Amino acid sequence: MLSTELRRPPPGEQLFMGPLDDVAPGHDAYSALHRESAFCAPCHFGVFWDTLVYGSYAEWLDSAYSDPETGRTCQDCHMPRTGATHFVRPDKGGLERDPSTIFGHAMPGADDDELLREAVRLEVEVRRDGEEIAVRVAITNDGAGHHVPTDSPLRHLLLLVEATDAAGAPLVRREGPLLPRWAGEGDPAEGSYAGRPGKAYAKVLREDWTGLAPTGAYWNPTSVVSDNRLAPFVTDESRYVFGAPAGGELSVRVRLLFRRAFLELARRKGWEQQDRVMAERTLRLAAPAP
Repeated sequence: MLSTELRRPPPGEQLFMGPLDDVAPGHDAYSALHRESAFCAPCHFGVFWDTLVYGSYAEWLDSAYSDPETGRTCQDCHMPRTGATHFVRPDKGGLERDPSTIFGHAMPGADDDELLREAVRLEVEVRRDGEEIAVRVAITNDGAGHHVPTDSPLRHLLLLVEATDAAGAPLVRREGPLLPRWAGEGDPAEGSYAGRPGKAYAKVLREDWTGLAPTGAYWNPTSVVSDNRLAPFVTDESRYVFGAPAGGELSVRVRLLFRRAFLELARRKGWEQQDRVMAERTLRLAAPAP
């Protein structure tokens, strides 16, 4: 089921649907679909001009989370139970119910810092070898039942890997990937990270008519240029080598940021956005013994 049709009730009438199967016939109606992830599909599976743009439902369906015995539904993560025992206030006729049957309606998602932090695991290893330090970074999607990030093609992750000496001066990268142009060109203090050590994770669309990439204008014909987002239970590794002085303490700071829109577009539109830290690690290497 990838679409729904809901016809309006007659004028003056209301219709409420939900997962409680003991409602009396009338304005309220029982809907078994409300307990299933398929209920989310009409808004979270979208194909435009033959290009899959919104795909979180399909991503869930292709993952182990969709297993009916051991998996989790969209509602389990995005409508978690709160322990409430009443869906309607008792003085308004509400019945006391099993808390497991009442879903929360706060709908945590990309705006919820805790949910973002629980989506991935960040591992960092640092090794010093003479006048070089080697850094291995591993990111695992072990907490989301869909790709990270998902849905809007404007969303992306930025992995920043920074190495500094005892005085805080940056060390020169010798090996390892660099962030792309669309990570933002300009002052790093203002969120511009293009050309810095790290990696970006995104589904990058290109507008077929103009060749503009990346784009979020999926209402125009687009094609997928690349897609390296993190699927459920997938680990991505990257490695970096920095030149280092022979002595002195060294520090390596690794951050994984969630960004809602490409920086150039956000600036052009006047959108205010703040990068959200999904994971962060800082490791310090002591000066080698004389």
